[in-house]
Parts: sequence; structure tokens; C-alpha cells
Amino acid sequence: MIEVAAIMAGGLGSRLGGPWKPTVNVCGRPLISYVIDAVSPVSRLALIVTSPASSSYLRGLSLPPSFAELMLDGSGYGYDLGRLLNVVRPRPLLVLPADLYGLRARDLEEACRVSLRVAEPVVTVRARGEYVGISIFKGYSYDEWADVDIDMDVINVNDGESLEEARGRCK
Repeated sequence: MIEVAAIMAGGLGSRLGGPWKPTVNVCGRPLISYVIDAVSPVSRLALIVTSPASSSYLRGLSLPPSFAELMLDGSGYGYDLGRLLNVVRPRPLLVLPADLYGLRARDLEEACRVSLRVAEPVVTVRARGEYVGISIFKGYSYDEWADVDIDMDVINVNDGESLEEARGRCK
């Protein structure tokens, strides 16, 4: 089990129209709800990392008791990730985007299992050879990392085309 998971939901969503991107409707549910469902069984504590621009859009979500909001500056992904890594000290720390459709708990469990077999302190996850924004930080040094491939079928919803692809999978 992961100590802490951080769902990054503080971006401006400029390629998809605005900071409400994590709450865009996919198959009758907010996009972020699929990530919340996948994270819940694999993490002791889960943080939804927001910004002043995105926080109000996420307030109406029904969250499990192990979830909390962490508001950062929203000064950009790299800056917010750096702040997150400094503020949240427990490891391993799972970091993932709020906009992954199709993510399952077993995908994250497999990523965690594989990451423990890798010596590097940072593990980045790829699906079908593509980076999907999932990283596992096992320590406090970030100079070395390893990529691992996990067999999962996710869509990183970043624009209108990927949103339509996700909606096309509705059952």
C-alpha cells in the first residue's frame, strides 16, 4: 500500500477550456472520480492537489474519508510538484494526474509492486510505451529515475480529441 497519493488537479486546463477540466463529464461522472476510485484502495491518505483557479470546481465532489484537499499556488506543474515533494514527507508518494480515464486500482497496485523492485528513487509509469503522468517517489533524491511499463488502458484527457475518445468508451 502507498502511504500517500497526490492527485494533481491544480492546472489551468487551457487545452480543454479551463480549470474545471477534472470535473468535466465523462460517462455521467466527473473525470476525476475515476482516479479517486482507483486511488482509494491503494493509498492510506490521498490528497487532491488544487490551486486557487481549480479549487472551487472540486468542492462539490463526494470524497472518501481518507481524502483531503491540498491547495498550492498553481504556478505551474513543475513548481507545484516541487512544493508537493517538499511539503508531503511520507514515502512512497504516488503522484498522478486528475485526468486519467480508465485507470483501475489494479493498475496502480501493479505500478507500486514493480516500483519496489527498481533501485532508483523515482519511478515513472508508462502505458503502451507512453508516459501517462504517474510517478512514484520512494525517497528524497530525484536525480535518478526509472521508467516502468504497466499493461493498462488509460486515456490522458488533455484536449477535445482525447475527451471524445474517453466518452466513446462509455458503456
